[in-house]
Amino acid sequence: MQFLNFTFIKLSLSFLPGIIAGFFLDIQLQVLFWVISLLALVFIFAFFRARRQIFPDAFFGILVFLITFSLGFLTTSLHKPENRPQHYINTEINSARSLLQARIAAKLKPTPYNQRYIIKAEAFKTEHQKAFKTEGKLLLTTEIDSTKLQVGDILLFPYRPSEINSPLNPYQFDYKAYMEKQAVLKQLQINSEEILKIGQASSPMIFAENLREQIITKLKAATFSEEELSIIQALLLGERRDISRKIRDQYAAAGAIHILAVSGLHVGIILLILNFLLKPLENLKNGRIIKTILLLSLMWGFALLAGLSPSVVRAVSMFSFVAIGMQLRRKTSVMNSLFVSLFVLLLINPFYIFQVGFQLSYLAVFSIVIFQPFLYQLLRPKFKLIRYLWGLLTVSIAAQLGVLPLSLFYFHQFPALFFLSNLVILPSLGIILGLGILIILLSLLNALPGLLAEIYGQLISYMNQFIGWVAIQENFLFKEISFSLLQSFTAYLIILSFFFLLNQKNYRTLVYLILGVISFQVSHIFEKQKHFSEEAVIFHKSRNNLIGQYQNKNLQLYHNPDSLAAAQRIISDYKTGKNITKIETDTIKNVLRFMNKKLLIIDSSGIYDVPNLKPELILITHSPKINLERVLILTKPSKVIADGSNFHSFIARWEETCRKQKVPFHHTGKKGAFRISTEPKALYQLTLKLYN
Repeated sequence: MQFLNFTFIKLSLSFLPGIIAGFFLDIQLQVLFWVISLLALVFIFAFFRARRQIFPDAFFGILVFLITFSLGFLTTSLHKPENRPQHYINTEINSARSLLQARIAAKLKPTPYNQRYIIKAEAFKTEHQKAFKTEGKLLLTTEIDSTKLQVGDILLFPYRPSEINSPLNPYQFDYKAYMEKQAVLKQLQINSEEILKIGQASSPMIFAENLREQIITKLKAATFSEEELSIIQALLLGERRDISRKIRDQYAAAGAIHILAVSGLHVGIILLILNFLLKPLENLKNGRIIKTILLLSLMWGFALLAGLSPSVVRAVSMFSFVAIGMQLRRKTSVMNSLFVSLFVLLLINPFYIFQVGFQLSYLAVFSIVIFQPFLYQLLRPKFKLIRYLWGLLTVSIAAQLGVLPLSLFYFHQFPALFFLSNLVILPSLGIILGLGILIILLSLLNALPGLLAEIYGQLISYMNQFIGWVAIQENFLFKEISFSLLQSFTAYLIILSFFFLLNQKNYRTLVYLILGVISFQVSHIFEKQKHFSEEAVIFHKSRNNLIGQYQNKNLQLYHNPDSLAAAQRIISDYKTGKNITKIETDTIKNVLRFMNKKLLIIDSSGIYDVPNLKPELILITHSPKINLERVLILTKPSKVIADGSNFHSFIARWEETCRKQKVPFHHTGKKGAFRISTEPKALYQLTLKLYN
């Protein structure tokens, strides 16, 4: 635990909780400034007091922790949109008569029908030609057409903000929450005819993005296949929009998905190659200084080629500090440099803390620095080749150990053959990256030989074939693993306490490890207890029906003949979220018992008059031509539900009828899946079966 003695490591470990707390607690900025000012005065007193003491006490350390924690809290608060006076959410403006001037900051992966951009608001322009400065990021969605917008374009269009859509079914990916963690709070859906391009901004980011687009255009003119080109763009330029779902799934199943994103792995390999090539400079006077300057310049040159995307900038920033630490020739300099980079990056943008790539990159590098030396010492091969392969294997295991809990939480799968993929790919990745950079430079000079491009494309093709072979070994891929954030946190407690035990083998560190194991067991029991609840769900699926009953890890699904195949993703997400072990299916009938409530299902046949039936719930599907007012008078339900199989015009009419009759109306396309559930501590009989 000697590394904990370094100042920046201690500061980062207190700064980080302050950053996180700032996102979940709301304290007025004035209060924060007063608190920090008071702590600063006390700190001055404590500093001079500590200098006069022979033996330091805990008071000064606690005060430093509180100040650093408060600075982290303040950093987050200053970046939160609600605390920025000029942010568009804090601007009172008549959106119906206003135009927004904004700059395209990033181009997102398009959907089959729409192109999406992240834009930065610059000014509002009213009908009286008055301009008001504003700021903040929004999601811009426009239909795909011949108009090509580029990063840096300054646009003018009507300001019609709306909420980003929340997930409509349980345990689906929450795109709204994902965008909020990037400070994108609203979306704009604008027709391309309403968009006026009024200029082009200039900045290093825009120059880098345009350079990347130019490189992609040059590479498309070469002999690469579409699949090879998409991998090259991802490996070298950080551009993943053209990667097919099939290729992405294969790399994920093989445990090599990190290859497809320019991240710490790529930059780390480039740093090692450059460090080796520039080693002769150390023999010169001031050679280490010259070497460090060249290392930083070349790494940032690579970042420029990769478009200065956020992930690349983070990775290069992190390894810039590592490069400086490596030249200091001290064992703990790398770890200290990592914490310095963590501190600086979060100080610049605290929203990085929520980005998965940021979390996994730092955890992987921390784990390699901490655990790889211990793992490497477990075996001492005599042959150089075996030592090299053993070193690669220990690096892969150490990195996987660091990211495993968080990977299970985010991706719910574990590729057991990750070590095989890394043993084959990592030794060749340096060659692939080095040769790829050479190809980029030659293509920019219009001097790329066709033979070299063909050889490189074949190399990428062989890599894809190997990944595809590993991916089809399904017995080694564990999918749909239910793993909560609490379990992930307690798993890291075990890993951290195990590290302490490796450093100091004594009774205290053994107790830490035992407490970590106990905390994980408690979290597992807690999560398991949650699964003893019961729930009935009417899912939302466009043009289809799907009803589910969950009870004690078992799921009974009711569906129409064609709806089950179309809803596999919905079922898979729900299965993972609820840790379901068994699924049974059946077709939908007209009447079901739904959480001890009688559910009448009115389909396209329009039949609703069932003798002696007084349903509490009515589900309308497949747009039946019915007089809903008459249905409500006859059946007197407590709620009406319309799923995603109905026409929108019918739904609007039914909603208005329910409003007049004072009957609650639930449209799954607007309010999400209709759910009735019980808590684990208040279980009662739940059945979803045919009503007799």
